[in-house]
Amino acid sequence: MNYWLIAILNLCIILPAATGLVRFSKINRAYWPFMYCMWLATLVEITSILLAFNGLPNAVISNTYTLIESILITWLFYKWEIFEKRKNVLYILIATLIIFWGVEVFIVRTIFDFCSHFRIFYSFIIVMLGISTINGLIIRERKTLLKNSTFLLCIGFAFYYTLQIMVEAFWISNITDKNFSANIYNISVITNFITNLLYTVAILWIPTRLKFTLPSL
Repeated sequence: MNYWLIAILNLCIILPAATGLVRFSKINRAYWPFMYCMWLATLVEITSILLAFNGLPNAVISNTYTLIESILITWLFYKWEIFEKRKNVLYILIATLIIFWGVEVFIVRTIFDFCSHFRIFYSFIIVMLGISTINGLIIRERKTLLKNSTFLLCIGFAFYYTLQIMVEAFWISNITDKNFSANIYNISVITNFITNLLYTVAILWIPTRLKFTLPSL
């Protein structure tokens, strides 16, 4: 897969980001953390492509983004009441993510190395939260889940972050076969593209906010 095709597929993050921007003033506030994540991801992706085009590394930007992304998605699940509004669980999870990230990028490795262990760690957390949410929706929902934005987002999370765990595990194993490594990277690019399409559909189904709501916690 050539550089430009990879760049185009990665830039498909613009689709959910733009869709969310158009609908942002109307969508339920519980989904705002996800939209922040999409906009930040778009900015990071564009910056990374520009850096790669000029032969510069993007590890610092990528590592910083992974921490922010993990916090935003954890916050998203809190807004969905997966923790039953128990803020102590939210704070513990966020603190754990920050500590794990800090240990890897400042002690075990450096900020200039990709933090694969942290990616595996927070991907596992997101997959577990996503599966838990899906199970709850299957039990509670009586309408079709294919039009449920939370369900679609969780399917996207489970799909993308499970593949990310596998990809990062391959990188950690220090595979020297260039063709195999290239194929693994291509799979991650295609996975990212499919997930962004699913995110776009999910955003279209995000319910509009109520005219009168209780103050958000």
